[in-house]
Amino acid sequence: MKKVFVIIFLILGLPSFAKTITGEIKKELRKDVNQVYDSNSNTPIEGVVVKIPSKNYVTKTKEDGTFKLETKINSPTIMSLEKSGYKPFSMTINSQPKNPISIGIEKTTPKDIIVETNMIHIGDDSFSERSANAYDFSANSKGSFYTKDFKIKSLKPNEQLKLIIGSIIGIDTIEAQRIGQSRVLTAYSSPPELYFNGNKISEIKINGDNQKINIPKGLIKENQNNNVTIKTGRNLYKTTAIDYDDIEFTNLLLEIQ
Repeated sequence: MKKVFVIIFLILGLPSFAKTITGEIKKELRKDVNQVYDSNSNTPIEGVVVKIPSKNYVTKTKEDGTFKLETKINSPTIMSLEKSGYKPFSMTINSQPKNPISIGIEKTTPKDIIVETNMIHIGDDSFSERSANAYDFSANSKGSFYTKDFKIKSLKPNEQLKLIIGSIIGIDTIEAQRIGQSRVLTAYSSPPELYFNGNKISEIKINGDNQKINIPKGLIKENQNNNVTIKTGRNLYKTTAIDYDDIEFTNLLLEIQ
């Protein structure tokens, strides 16, 4: 269906320094090149895979953590970072960055579960070329829903399991229209739905980065297989046939806090 976007982290107008992005935490550093850091030790990380999926662009950070974006970015697109031993990270870039980007990523813990790092497209591959992000999708649809199995170890009484969606675009809900994400004025879709072990636990009403959803403890099967499912929305103005909303997301992480 129609494509929309949101930018959660955007580097703009910095005179001599860039922002270090660590999920929801920002720290100023003086840098004149794009760099990736360990968010705890603040040291550069070599060999981080940096991807712009919609451009089929892949590069790696050098020994000093620096990298170049040698591809043209004219519209909102997702940039993702991967490195063994670190949590996957992604952010939505609005256009070619005018200032250097410095990104802090976190090491994984033994309890983290990396569910997905690929770019996943669900929907029906039918959308208007006038829609926002119409040309920014990087994969073909895998159908109207996505599901993945994984095993969860025992949780302590005070621990909370959260599902983190690194980045998601393409949601055309009325909420997305109201906050200016959607450019579609004549139609809107129902929100994507999130299921855990077959139980609906949330709806994803807007596009964005680093969205977190609490997993109810009563649904968790400790030391057994569990699964998460994301179902895309439907065009609520379509009556003769089902028109699925086309969305893309990447970097699903289960984190115990």
